[in-house]
This record gives sequence, C-alpha cells and structure tokens, in this order.
Amino acid sequence: MSDHELDQSRVRRLMQAIGKRTIEFLKEELEIPVNRVRQAGEDVVRMQLRALTSILALDAEFRLLVAFSFDERLAEQVLRASAAGLEITDEERAEMREEAVAEMINIVAGNAITGLAAAGKTINITPPIVINEAKTITRHKGATFRTIEITTAHGMMDINFVGPKDIFTMNLDYAEGINEQA
Repeated sequence: MSDHELDQSRVRRLMQAIGKRTIEFLKEELEIPVNRVRQAGEDVVRMQLRALTSILALDAEFRLLVAFSFDERLAEQVLRASAAGLEITDEERAEMREEAVAEMINIVAGNAITGLAAAGKTINITPPIVINEAKTITRHKGATFRTIEITTAHGMMDINFVGPKDIFTMNLDYAEGINEQA
C-alpha cells in the first residue's frame, strides 16, 4: 500500500470513528434519539454552517479540521441533557450552551482518536473553539469538504471534515458502517 493510500485509509477510519462515537454519545450519554445519518461529499466552494459550530483540529501525518455544527434546537437539547438538574439563568444560557457543545465534541474526538492512536500513531487534538451564528466556511483551492449529517429527534447537526483533497477517497466510503448506528 502506498503512503497516499495509507493516508486515505487513516482519514477514512478517523472519520468513521468520529461519526460512530458522535452517534453513540448522542444516544447513550445524552439520550437523544438519532433518526438518520447521511454522508455528503459534494465538491462545494462554501460549506453552510448551522447556528452553533465548534471546530477542532486533528494532527497526525495530515491535518484535518473537524467542525461540528448544530442547529439551535439540538444545541439547546445538548445543554439540557448535559446540565440535567442544574439551574441555569437566562444570562448564563448562551455561554453554557457553547460550553456543553464544546465539551461534547472534545469528548467525542478524544474517544474516537484513542483507538486509532493505540495502533501506534500519535494524533494531536486542539482545544475546540466555538463560533456562534457563522454562516459559511469558504474552501481553499487545495482543500475539500466531507460531511456527515445527523438528524435527531431534537434537530440536526453536521460533522464537517476539511482537509487536503488528496487525503479523501472520492468514492465517499468514509461513512461506511455509521448508518448502522442510527
């Protein structure tokens, strides 16, 4: 297997691990039913974002940005499930929602890369940043976007992967096996 094919295989496994762990976290940790999972890999110039987006970077032999983008209803449900039993004032609500979403993706990404890192490759992860009400991310000429769209009983979210074109397989098989989780 060439280095290029090896990178594509690693990216595919990483994307699958993040997708599967996100679905497991929603269902098992937050008790949010997942109705549908769909992969999208259209070659678009601008990626549409939802109301609340949290982004982190993964560094292995390649750099991959991962943007978890939540619609407002789902972000609010993530907060409710994460903070069950806590009283949250109106003044605290927006900040707490951002923190709950950032904590969720930090846990998901950390859990997802643990198994891959155990295979002998170090994968570094940056702390997540949260972007509120951003509309789009514009693609750089040498990059490509791949998306896993998750529909829940409380709204929708996307997991957007941004990286160099040459690390993505073009047959869109990166979400294989994820749909069985829904």
